[in-house]
Amino acid sequence: MEYFKNESESFFREIRSIEIYAASVIKYINVFNGIFPDPKTALYKYDIVPESYSRGISTKTQNGNYFTDIDVSFPLLDMSKATVDKCYKNFNKKKFVIVLNSNTEKMLLGNEREKIKIEIIDNKKDDNSGNDEYTIAISGDTIIKPQIHSL
Repeated sequence: MEYFKNESESFFREIRSIEIYAASVIKYINVFNGIFPDPKTALYKYDIVPESYSRGISTKTQNGNYFTDIDVSFPLLDMSKATVDKCYKNFNKKKFVIVLNSNTEKMLLGNEREKIKIEIIDNKKDDNSGNDEYTIAISGDTIIKPQIHSL
């Protein structure tokens, strides 16, 4: 019998940044083997405020086959016209791979065959609340379980 001492960790995890890569250069077999892309080849990198990050990475089944469903989002707080225009130009497409960087590990999601979609969503309220923001929404699915590398 194998025994698991089921105790909580003695530290807190928190997201630090998200790296975005072109899916065309991240090979399926490399992701399958847990080979992470060189961070220097990332197209974009966003620092994340952990309290405003929404993480939805779950295992699901369809016709008896397992896959990972990805639904991640975070606010784009720099609402300058240049930044927003750049996001609209570069996103709202399904052609990316992402690496989620936390204080303890990094996770690779997507590949050249199973691309990740990144959208920019206007969540401005214009109600004098100070809660105006855009949202970067990341979604997709993959049959390769998330590859994790401990830091």
